[in-house]
Amino acid sequence: MTVSRPLHRPNLLHVSILAGLMTVSQAAVAEGLETILITAPGTGSPSSASPVTLTAEESAPRADLAEVLRDISGVTAGRMSGHGLDPIIRGQREHQLNVLLDGAAIANACPNRMDPPTSFGDLAGYDAVEVRKGVTTLTRGPGGSGGTVELTRNTFERAAEPGIQSRFGFATSSNGLTDQTSADVLFSNGNAYGRVIGQIANGENYEDGDGNEVPSSFKQRSGTIIGGYRVSDETGIEVSVDRNRMLDTRYAGTGMDSVFDNATIYRLDGRLGDLTGAVDAVRLELSRANVDHLMDNYSLRELTAPMPMEAPAQSHTTTARLTATSRINAVEFDYGLDFERVQQNAEAVNAMSGMRMFRQWPDGQADQVGAFVEGDWRLNEDDSLRAGLRVDRFQSEIDTTLDKSIATHMMVPAEVRAAAADSKSDTEFGALLRYDHRFGSNLDGHVGISRTAVAPNLTQKYITLLMNGMLAKVGNPNLDPEIHNQVEAGLAWRGERLETNANVYVDQVEDYILQDRQIAGLMPMTTSYRNVDARLMGGELDLRYALTDWLATEGQLSYVRGRNTSDSRDLPQIPPLSGNLGLRAERGAFDGAAVVRWAARAEAIDQQSGLDTTETAGYAVLDLNAGYDISRNWRLEAGVDNVFDRSYAQHVNRAYRSVFGDPSARINEPGRTVWTRLTATF
Repeated sequence: MTVSRPLHRPNLLHVSILAGLMTVSQAAVAEGLETILITAPGTGSPSSASPVTLTAEESAPRADLAEVLRDISGVTAGRMSGHGLDPIIRGQREHQLNVLLDGAAIANACPNRMDPPTSFGDLAGYDAVEVRKGVTTLTRGPGGSGGTVELTRNTFERAAEPGIQSRFGFATSSNGLTDQTSADVLFSNGNAYGRVIGQIANGENYEDGDGNEVPSSFKQRSGTIIGGYRVSDETGIEVSVDRNRMLDTRYAGTGMDSVFDNATIYRLDGRLGDLTGAVDAVRLELSRANVDHLMDNYSLRELTAPMPMEAPAQSHTTTARLTATSRINAVEFDYGLDFERVQQNAEAVNAMSGMRMFRQWPDGQADQVGAFVEGDWRLNEDDSLRAGLRVDRFQSEIDTTLDKSIATHMMVPAEVRAAAADSKSDTEFGALLRYDHRFGSNLDGHVGISRTAVAPNLTQKYITLLMNGMLAKVGNPNLDPEIHNQVEAGLAWRGERLETNANVYVDQVEDYILQDRQIAGLMPMTTSYRNVDARLMGGELDLRYALTDWLATEGQLSYVRGRNTSDSRDLPQIPPLSGNLGLRAERGAFDGAAVVRWAARAEAIDQQSGLDTTETAGYAVLDLNAGYDISRNWRLEAGVDNVFDRSYAQHVNRAYRSVFGDPSARINEPGRTVWTRLTATF
C-alpha cells in the first residue's frame, strides 16, 4: 500500500480526508469493518464510515499525542500544559471515550487529569493510532459514545518476516518540545520474536504569540519490551511490559505541578485460529496498568498558597477480554466477555506537618463485567449490515472507614455522606445497527443507530476537594449512567479529481452527567455533578481536489452543538465551528504543504458550570511544512507552525491559574514554532 505524504505538519488535512475515503481491503469488507490506511489517490473505492488511522510518519513531532489528534476533523483536546492534553471527539470527553493502548486500558492517577490515558502513549512507541468517531462496534468495551482512540502495535503480524526491522527518529523544535529521540527494533526468526522500543523527550516552557511564557516544561522517558511466539498467522502468544515516566511537568492551568507520573503496563495476548467446528478463532487479552503520581504546589513553582501541599495518588486498571469468532453462512459473529476494574486513591497532605487535609479518592473501585455479540453480514457486493448487542453490570464502592473522605468528612453534607457509604450497581444494555451501501464505483454511504451506556467514573461519584477551608468540589454517589441514543449517516464520493466525505449525527442523551454549580443542598460555588437530559448534534466535512497530478487543495469543516435540554442551557466546553484549508504538493522525493487552521468565535457557553469562563475569540493561523526523502531509508522534514506568531487559544481549554495569568482567560497555544525531524527506517 502506498503512503501519501501528509499535508500539514504533516498530520492535518489529508489524514482525516484520505483516511475516510481511501481503499477498503477486501478482507475488511468481508468482515464488515473497514479499517483503512492512508493511500495514494487513484485506486479503490470510497468509505464513509471508516476509522482514521495515523502512523508516526504521518504526524509532526508533538509533546503529546492528543495534540496530534486535534488535526482530525471532529476531534479536539483541552490544554492545561504542554503535556497531558485531554482529547474530545464530537463534543464528548473523558469517560465518554474509550482509549486503549495496544489493547490495555489505563486510568488517570491524577484527580485533576494531568495524566489522561492518551498522555501515556506516543506514536513513536506504536505502529499506528486508530480513531473511531461515534459508535462503530460494541466489542471493545462498554461506553465509547463519543468514539474510541486505540494505539496499536502490529508486532505479531510484522514478526512473520524473519530478520531485523528498525526505526529511529530525532526531532527538535524552537518552542516547547526541545528534543525527542526514539528507537524501535524488532527481531524475528519467523516464529519467536522480540521487540524493544525506547523514547526520550524533553520540553521547555513555550511562548505564546504575545511572547508570554506558558508553564509547560516536562521530561519523558519510556521503554517497551515485547516477546512472543508465532505458531501460524492465526495462532500465537505475546507478552509485553511498558514503562513510562513523566518527570517535572509544569501546568499553567492547575494549582499544582506533577513531580512524577510513572506508569507500568503488563499485557498478555493469546490467539488461537484456524479452528474447525463451530468456533473459528479464540482470543484472550489480559492487561494490568499501574500509575504512581505525585503533585505539589512548591517544587516547580513559587509557593503562593498559604501552605505547601502535596497530593500522592495511584491508579490500578485490570482488564480481561475473551473473544470468539464464528461464521454461519454469510454472517461472521464476534462474541465474548470482558471485564475491567479501576482502583483509584488520592489524598491531599500538608507538606510541612504531614497532616492529611482530605481524600480526593478514598480507595475507590469501579467494576464492569460485560457480554457482547456482534454480527457482520455481507448481503451482496454493494450492501453490508452490522448488528450488535451487549449487556454490562457496573458496580462501584469506596473504603468508608477512611477519614476525611466523601463518606466521613464533616464538610460534606450528611445526605451525601450517607449515599457514599453504600456500594452502587447498575445493569445496562447497548445495541448497534449499521447499514452500508455502495451506490456505485464512486459513491458510498452508511446509516447507523446505537444505544450505549456510560457509567459515571469515580471522580464524578466520590471526589472531595477543599480549598481555603471550604468544600470546593464533591461527587454525587447517586448518579445514574448516561444513556446515549445516536443516529449517524454519511456519504463519501471519490472521483478522478474530487474526493469528499460528509457525516452528520444526533445524540439524544438521557441522564447526561453535567459538572455544575448552584446545586440544591450545596454551597452556591461548590462544584458537583448531576444528571440532565442533553442533545449533541453536528457533522464533519472533508474535501480534496486534485488541481494537477502533483498539486491538491484540501479542507475540512467540523461542527457540534451541545444543549442541556433539561435546563435550556448550552453544554460547557463544546468546540465551535472550525476547519482548515490548504495546498499540498508532492513531486518525486519532495513534498510540502501550506495550511490555514481556523476556528469561529465560541459563543455557546455555560458559565454556571465553572468550565466556561468566557466566550473565546476566533482565530486563523498559517502552518508550513516540507519533507525530502534523502534515500530509501532516510527522510528529513521541517516546518513552521503559526508562521505569523498569532496569539490565540482553543475554546476547549483550562483557564490560567492566577499565579501565571488572567484566570478568566484560556491558556494560549504556542506562538511561532520551527521544527525539524530526521527519521531512518531499516
